Amino acid sequence: TYNRAMGASVLAIAGGTRPNGNSELLLDHAIAGATEAGARVEKVRLLDRQIAPCICPQSEDCLPTGTCTIVDDMQDLYHRLRSADVVFLAFPVIFRGVPAQTKAMFDRTQALWVTKYKLGRAVRQSSETGKGLVIATADRDDPDEFDGAMQATRSWLVSFDFKEELRLLFKALVRQHDVNLHPTYLKQSFEAGRVLVADQESALR
Repeated sequence: TYNRAMGASVLAIAGGTRPNGNSELLLDHAIAGATEAGARVEKVRLLDRQIAPCICPQSEDCLPTGTCTIVDDMQDLYHRLRSADVVFLAFPVIFRGVPAQTKAMFDRTQALWVTKYKLGRAVRQSSETGKGLVIATADRDDPDEFDGAMQATRSWLVSFDFKEELRLLFKALVRQHDVNLHPTYLKQSFEAGRVLVADQESALR
């Protein structure tokens, strides 16, 4: 949540399939921009987290209370998602969708969806709608490649009272460090992180 002395809180999620891949490098530049704008940034790499598949609705696990009973690293992410002012999410598109570890996080956010839509309770510590930055990469040069992933990501953000404010889509990035051949992409990510945090801080003051 916003602290005037410490700046806006940013949760930066690397949802890629390999450490330091193209999407994560772009995320790191967005983080640098956010830091320059005065934000407090926490970075989470989903590859380093244990997130089990969602067991709802078959078990109706979270439906009565909005609480997920699976004990793993998602419990920590629930707290971080609830308390952040801004969320950055970066991932490569896989079969026109999000990677498996990112989808697992999306599915486990069912508990927050239940809290909001079924139980009618607040899901965020702040009463303000949070802001989201989405960074996605694809190996194909096809404008339709991102459609499925973007629909899923928007639904995920809305489930815990966030809105997609900025979106950066980068095509034709095949090898691990191809993004380094495109300094304008890295600059765009830096500026997106900086501008989004600056706008959020102005709104919260």
